[in-house]
Amino acid sequence: MREEKRVKRAIAGAMLIFGALLVPAGPAQAKVDPIKALKAQFVVGRGVKLKTVLQVRAKGGKGTVTQEMGVIQFGPKGAVASDLNEKTRYDKGFFNESTKDERDAKKSLEGPGRVISLPKVTYVQGPRAGEGLPEGKYWVRKRPMPPAPSGIIISVFEPNTVKTLIAQAAPVRGGVVKGSTTSAKMAALSPVFRKQFGPSGKSESGQISKITYVFSLDIAGLVTRLSVKMRMPVSGGTIVDYTSETRLYNWGAKVAVSPPPADAVVDEKDVKR
Repeated sequence: MREEKRVKRAIAGAMLIFGALLVPAGPAQAKVDPIKALKAQFVVGRGVKLKTVLQVRAKGGKGTVTQEMGVIQFGPKGAVASDLNEKTRYDKGFFNESTKDERDAKKSLEGPGRVISLPKVTYVQGPRAGEGLPEGKYWVRKRPMPPAPSGIIISVFEPNTVKTLIAQAAPVRGGVVKGSTTSAKMAALSPVFRKQFGPSGKSESGQISKITYVFSLDIAGLVTRLSVKMRMPVSGGTIVDYTSETRLYNWGAKVAVSPPPADAVVDEKDVKR
């Protein structure tokens, strides 16, 4: 009888443990809709902070590392403005085969810069502004550019883009989404991608790139990390690898992107090169 009671207690204990494993996920683990969560962030005067690091290198060769960090401002339909600080660094030895003049010219591109994108205009400062600015002018006014880091490759501020990429990815596990696509498909899908890499998504030699991506979602369904790799075949059989890592944080932060002082701005057409 005693043995029988011990067996029953052991079975009961095992069932309690098994039952605990079957308890439905609590609020922090409840299934969420990432697209609904993203659209809920599209509030005037709100935004998100981020940092993007883009590495561009010819396969087996040297290249550049560009860091961008700042804020994205939202409106009712998505990203409407951005204010990003950027800095590019060339790999050691990148200029070994360049002349002194070429090295000096390229080295000037390593200075810090800043890009402010607004709905109808973009302002650039630093290497993107170029040389030959009039005295007292530090900003160049240009045509509008997408309000996103140039190195992000995949814009996670486009609901349709995010929805499509999640749908064609492997099943979500632990808030991680992994998938692959091509540059041609991205060009057809994403307005930001088309602006950055052309309407066809093909390289100058007419070739299509392979893209792999990983999203990390928080418990609210918002992207907190984005890793993208794009392998681009170019002319001469060369392969150029783009590797982008983006961290997003402070979703819902108060953000108000403003233009630079008007007296410090010059139009691009008025800059002497």
